Amino acid sequence: MLKLLWIALGGSLGALCRYGLSVLARWGLPPTFPWGTLAANLVGCFLIGGLWVLAAQYSFSEELRVFIFTGGIGSLTTFSTYSLESLLLLREGRVWAGLANVLVSNVLGLVLVAIGAGCALFLLGEPVAAFGA
Repeated sequence: MLKLLWIALGGSLGALCRYGLSVLARWGLPPTFPWGTLAANLVGCFLIGGLWVLAAQYSFSEELRVFIFTGGIGSLTTFSTYSLESLLLLREGRVWAGLANVLVSNVLGLVLVAIGAGCALFLLGEPVAAFGA
């Protein structure tokens, strides 16, 4: 039961962060692209890369892991929303925007997971290449 409370607490914080990122990402940009979802997914990819390394290095407790990964990052990243928005762009005939959303989210997402992990390894004084090993 306590684990569910940790997930709920992390989830509420992640959702608030997602909302804040969404507002910031749309500021001054045209509303013709899902900027907020893209920002949330890319930030989440960076965070999960770095925090995954730290969780392994410092043996995070199960409670802390579910708080961070299931709750916090789980509610921050929005893969289902990303998928729906990409599909809607395609259905609206905005093929380039839909394909760009898929490509940018996936390619930059993978890159940012690796960068986040590399940053964490660097901070730990570990060889950055260790993440790929």
